[in-house]
Amino acid sequence: MLKQIYKIAFCVIVFGAFTFNAHAADNQCMPIGGTGLGDAMNETHFVAAMSGTFTGAHAQVTNRKPTETGLILDIEHYFISDKGGFLKTKDKATLTAVPGKDQVYMIEITYNVIEALGAYTGYKGTFNSFGLMKLGEGKVIVRYTGELCK
Repeated sequence: MLKQIYKIAFCVIVFGAFTFNAHAADNQCMPIGGTGLGDAMNETHFVAAMSGTFTGAHAQVTNRKPTETGLILDIEHYFISDKGGFLKTKDKATLTAVPGKDQVYMIEITYNVIEALGAYTGYKGTFNSFGLMKLGEGKVIVRYTGELCK
């Protein structure tokens, strides 16, 4: 009887380990991060050279709402990597005017992944960036960081 209990306990432990490993594989996460240097092509379109996880990006401002301290922007981004990956995001950017600096804003963006292809197929989630934007010149510099998971 004791032998049967040991066998059952052994089977439960082994099966549990395989189940845990299979579940862990389903929840793979990938840290992302780097910098972006953006330039305006016109009032609503930006392109960026990037370092880190992504090598380039395109952004389109789809809505602009003035606030007491700056602006709220709705933006769609398209990110690419040199590993054959592509992400599309829908985002909110908060621009806060820097006192004493004309047309200079602190910018914070939350990116929400809505499509992932290539090396990023199956990954979802959000990530964030912060930096500065010279609105009158169409120049942006940001640092982005976060994690995407399957």
